[in-house]
Amino acid sequence: MTRRLPIEAAEAAFRDLGGFAAPDSTVPPPARLLDAVRRFAAVEFEVSTELPDQDGLLFQYATIGATGDAAFVLSVVRQFEVVDAGGDHEGYVQLRAEYRFGPDPEWTGHHEDWWFRGGPEPFDDWFARISAHPVWGRFTDSPPTGFEISQESV
Repeated sequence: MTRRLPIEAAEAAFRDLGGFAAPDSTVPPPARLLDAVRRFAAVEFEVSTELPDQDGLLFQYATIGATGDAAFVLSVVRQFEVVDAGGDHEGYVQLRAEYRFGPDPEWTGHHEDWWFRGGPEPFDDWFARISAHPVWGRFTDSPPTGFEISQESV
């Protein structure tokens, strides 16, 4: 049986798998991040196997901020639902790996795509879809201005 990690260990596990030092100001290429996400999805954490939506991955991007401070952000998030002993919802813990880009009028809109460990879609199908998304091609034309990994309760 595979040992399941506590949710609090998610950031350290992800950094280990991707070779992401903390702190680190380098911006990894998309292939490195995606490889880390693929490997990280296989790591099991101490969440209920009875609640299928308790452990999920989210691929998302959006333009955020006001016109002067606008930025385009692209991230992959692993979200864990935290429940009490009775199984009642208490909150979420999110591990986020996020690229930031400067404002660009061509980079607009919002996109999100969820996958849940207990859901009907196989991880490999979801991963193939997000890995092939056209947004990754934009890195060639306009490199990110920053990259950050963080873990927080929300």
